[in-house]
Amino acid sequence: MKELLDSFKKHYDPVHRDYWTDVLTDSELAQWQQQQLRKVVDHVKRTSPFYGKHLAQFEAHTLTLDDLPRLPFTTKDDLREAGFDILSGPLEEAIFYYETTGTTGPATPCPPDAKESYASNQQLAMAYQAVIEKHFLGEKTVVGIMGPTEVHSFGDTLGDVCKQLGVCNAKLWPHSPVIGWPKALQLLKDLRIGVLASAPGLLLAMAKEAERQGLDPRKDLNLRAFMMSGELCTPALKNNLFSLWGAEAYNSLYGSQEAMIIAACNANDQLMPHRLNYLIEVIDPQTGQSRGSTGDGELCVTMLIPGSKPLIRYRTGDLVSIQSRSGYPQSQRQTIKVVGRVKDAVQLNGRPFSAAHIEQALLEGVEQCLGYQIILSNANSCDTVIAKLEMSRFFEGDRARLVLLIKERLRERLGVEATVMVVEDLAD
Repeated sequence: MKELLDSFKKHYDPVHRDYWTDVLTDSELAQWQQQQLRKVVDHVKRTSPFYGKHLAQFEAHTLTLDDLPRLPFTTKDDLREAGFDILSGPLEEAIFYYETTGTTGPATPCPPDAKESYASNQQLAMAYQAVIEKHFLGEKTVVGIMGPTEVHSFGDTLGDVCKQLGVCNAKLWPHSPVIGWPKALQLLKDLRIGVLASAPGLLLAMAKEAERQGLDPRKDLNLRAFMMSGELCTPALKNNLFSLWGAEAYNSLYGSQEAMIIAACNANDQLMPHRLNYLIEVIDPQTGQSRGSTGDGELCVTMLIPGSKPLIRYRTGDLVSIQSRSGYPQSQRQTIKVVGRVKDAVQLNGRPFSAAHIEQALLEGVEQCLGYQIILSNANSCDTVIAKLEMSRFFEGDRARLVLLIKERLRERLGVEATVMVVEDLAD
């Protein structure tokens, strides 16, 4: 296994270095992508029972980038139905076993091999280095890692990233019966953690736990930055998190258990897709027609590292906006914004809205909010919204005025009448 990884590094590292130092030209990047497309399609056809059938009619060695839209999609349903048959090789050749959290259906296996893990972590290491240097220039800090479950890649990935950067990391698992919320908060305080990697929802819950213990997160802790992932986080929610914690929030990465790390942030909190590791497509979510590598639509990715589970034309189910910026370095040429899930898009009185639109409309300008709940309803053939907000004990504003402002904004932005309530506890 080590010999295979060393051989891969000799092939990959020079291209990765040229990509990040803006030496790699557009034509050289396209050449790399076509070469890797042929390698990975050949690999999965030979080693994956699923892809052996799925791609049987395609000859890997003749594929070009222009042929990509002819290849069939891989969907989440395919992953669920195929199970371990999606893997390209025996599980024993992987270095970790992970699986999806099962929030949108049965959990599916996601074991990376050493090559996939190495290539996936490279861009994330660059992102963490940029943010740590911005907030801790000339200083040392501790990175807290607060992930969802122990069979998620989160802990291993960020542990490896911190090891690469020579930064101490501490794994906090608030959902673990061994640690729990009180112990996780104690470690956050005692270890003087300066950067916390987590999902936005966990950060809201941790702020609530801090208040329960009589702490003021802005004054009693040492956090300067959040590296967020795993959930949607709009500018409004980021601003709210800053009001609770006094720490700057970054959408640190975009990816999934299935597709690994597709994009990572820079110090300006812009997500940049890693085009050495992926072929990026934007497709029409209804028709599946490819719109090319930029624009608005559903993200579709083809993984270019021939490891344990490369996916070909995988429909992520995420709605994105991808822009290309001429004149920027190769590694920062494209930016990606994730605006919601295809299945989460809703119609309100005949107008379509993403989850991001709804969250932004609700939380814009709102501070010291520990959580919210939105209920969509229909009365007399008219869509309406019920919104509940749980406010921090440090909130000093006029609650009645806050309710009126949110009602008016929801009417203006979403075209709906809303019932807005400030509650003591969303769990009640």
